[in-house]
Amino acid sequence: MSTPTPEYNAALPSPPVAVRPRRRLLALLALLVIVAGVAAAAFWVWQQQQRLVRDNSRHEELIGRLSRNLATLESSAQKLDARQADLASVMQRNSAEVADFGQRIEEHDQIVGNLNEQVVGGRNRFVMASIENLLLLANDRLQIARDPGSALVALQEADERIAGLRDPRLFNVRQAIAEERAALQAVPQPDYAGAALKLSSLASRAAQLPLRARAPDHFETRARPSAAAGGTRWERFKAAVGEALRSMYTLRRSEGPAARLLSIQDEALVHQVLMLRLEAARAALLRGDTVSFRDACAGAASWLREQFRSEDPAVQGALGELDRLQPMELSPALPEITRSLGLLRAHMDAPAR
Repeated sequence: MSTPTPEYNAALPSPPVAVRPRRRLLALLALLVIVAGVAAAAFWVWQQQQRLVRDNSRHEELIGRLSRNLATLESSAQKLDARQADLASVMQRNSAEVADFGQRIEEHDQIVGNLNEQVVGGRNRFVMASIENLLLLANDRLQIARDPGSALVALQEADERIAGLRDPRLFNVRQAIAEERAALQAVPQPDYAGAALKLSSLASRAAQLPLRARAPDHFETRARPSAAAGGTRWERFKAAVGEALRSMYTLRRSEGPAARLLSIQDEALVHQVLMLRLEAARAALLRGDTVSFRDACAGAASWLREQFRSEDPAVQGALGELDRLQPMELSPALPEITRSLGLLRAHMDAPAR
């Protein structure tokens, strides 16, 4: 505050005496307030300085700690750099090993693939060889043994094995097998077993069939009524003489040579001839010789008609059985079943070419 100049004070009127102590008190209070403010400001400044000192010490401590941490971090970074360099070299070695291992895996996969191909190819070749053997067996059974039933079974098994391969390249082989199976099923199948049993039954009954030339075991005379019983004596005499003459012989019409009486040995020989002809027919049946079979059946039937009583029911039954057996075809025409085998072999030889 500026002090009033003397000129101004002189111009002003003198204050009252009662007002001066109040001014002094106010000045004193103002001074006290100023002093308190200065003291408070000084105290605040001191506090700030102390805080700054403490902050500085803390900052220094923190800086020291940070410096130590930084040194530690630098050391750790150096160690990490060294470890990273080691890891880089290890990773490089591992990369080389991984690459080498990958190459080995590829080689192993290739080896496994080759082995798998060889195994699967070997299995397929084995199955193809078994199919070829089945087709060969079918041809052998048909052409050599003349057994269409066994040949049909072999073709069926071959077709099932081809179906198991699921190879579309074998479709033409399956088609050829289907055609050959249909041809075999159309072949007539003679009843060899039934015909053999019938011939055996006829041979066993041949000894009981009655012969034409066998004399009856006993004769019976039949009394004829006298035609001239009530006539004259001369008529009765002529009737008696005529009856005596008629009883001495009998006139009958006979076609063919007359049968002569046979001895017991000759009768056995006739039965043996019939049995031999029936056995010859059965042997021809087992051989599948149609010509010999028909000739033997015809010869047995002719022998029955010549030497045995044709009116006897047993002889008639035997003749009927021979007549039914004689037309049998023992060697029917067989189809050709080699086309499927040729197609299969062409497929098997295709990779080699």
